[in-house]
Amino acid sequence: FHSYSIMTSSSRSQEPRKFINKNGVNKLNPDYLQWRKKQGNTTTSSCSEQPQQAIIDKMNVHITVVQGQDLCAKDRHMFGKKTSDPYVTLSLCSSPPTTREREQQANLGRTKTIKKNLSPIWNHSVAFAIPYNQKNHTNRIVFHIYDEDILSEDDSMGIVSIPVAFQDSGGDASAAVWHEIPKNSAKNACGKIQIQVQTSLHRVEGLTPYC
Repeated sequence: FHSYSIMTSSSRSQEPRKFINKNGVNKLNPDYLQWRKKQGNTTTSSCSEQPQQAIIDKMNVHITVVQGQDLCAKDRHMFGKKTSDPYVTLSLCSSPPTTREREQQANLGRTKTIKKNLSPIWNHSVAFAIPYNQKNHTNRIVFHIYDEDILSEDDSMGIVSIPVAFQDSGGDASAAVWHEIPKNSAKNACGKIQIQVQTSLHRVEGLTPYC
């Protein structure tokens, strides 16, 4: 009489999740890599010979609000001269492909205020990431220009919206571009604003396809 030990699928170590979500970004799970490494000792040579794949997990975005030109005047100072104290707020708006879900909006901060200047130079930069699960969303960066007031509510000077595609930018696509401020975006809106948008897809190396 001979006894045999039978290994079932349940006796193998449980497979960890391939990706983990951290701060809204899907990242490769280190436990998964260790698990795959251990399992690789029992796989066939044909599996180990397959090329590794790089998986996209997010898109890095770098934005610079360079300067404005010929902005509208909101304040009247001494001697009747009109001017403004402009600054710009930035926000990311992400609309899901289905209308059943609401648009998501994230605050990206603001530039400094340039006093008494209708052609201000900000040179303000901000970097952030758009997770891969928002690849099919309609993503856009909204730049809202304001005139800062101390004794009253800040006045809107116009709004510029720029779409951001989920792809690598390169060459001329990374150059700073002038954008006209729509006249209907605020009362007496005029002028233009120079903005640079750079995008790069982030890839996770070291994944081997399943056999």
